[in-house]
Amino acid sequence: MKTPLSIQLYTVREITKTPADFANVVRQIADIGYAGIETGGTGGLSDRDFKKLIDDTGLKVSGWWAMPDKGNINELVDRAKTYGFDCYISCVGGEHFKEKASILTTAAQYQEGAALLAEHGLNFLYHNHWWEFEVSFDGKYGWDILFENAPALKCELDMYWASNFGQVDVPAVIRKYAARTPLYHVKDGSLVQNQPQSAVGKGKHDLKRCIGAIDPKVTQWLVVELDDYVEGHPMMMNAVRDSYGYLTGQSLAKGNK
Repeated sequence: MKTPLSIQLYTVREITKTPADFANVVRQIADIGYAGIETGGTGGLSDRDFKKLIDDTGLKVSGWWAMPDKGNINELVDRAKTYGFDCYISCVGGEHFKEKASILTTAAQYQEGAALLAEHGLNFLYHNHWWEFEVSFDGKYGWDILFENAPALKCELDMYWASNFGQVDVPAVIRKYAARTPLYHVKDGSLVQNQPQSAVGKGKHDLKRCIGAIDPKVTQWLVVELDDYVEGHPMMMNAVRDSYGYLTGQSLAKGNK
């Protein structure tokens, strides 16, 4: 069973500076065939207008970026009900993964957030970069220590970053954490640090092996993301379109077209 395909709107941040541009790009994403969007906001639109936009385009919200705490939990629960998703996502910077003590502090914070959301039937996911797989402590990556010490926390595993530029067996990581991973980020590139990414399918990352390792009974969405693009942001929609074409054309994901 193929997994539905979403896109992280951070990908198109440089071409969605105004609410009108945001709405136009979201409509283009729907026209390409994407089934969902991942976001951390409404692009300057009111909640009412954003809800109308996703309803009119037929898009689903696959996940939302926010850090839950006791002060915002009611707001997060209401938002999830309004837009019909069950996954909140967050991450931390690389400085949190240089020492084991700071990883344990991060784990405690994320465990608390995950427990708050779990009371309302919602998931809290941690999204990785490369630094969670850069340093080992007693033979364990920082990523492993985080999840060992935050049992309620789930994963949004970024398949590209998790490779640490080709040094990590990502399918093995996926298999180990498959039961805790409802969302995956799918990106591609040269596997060289500080280089922009390519459209999915045009880089060197073995995404077929990675996607082949997921548990389709657990995975809700595959989510395309490019932090930067080799041709620059004005041409980003080319990469958005090409990534959709590759993933659906290779039967690695399904869209609405």
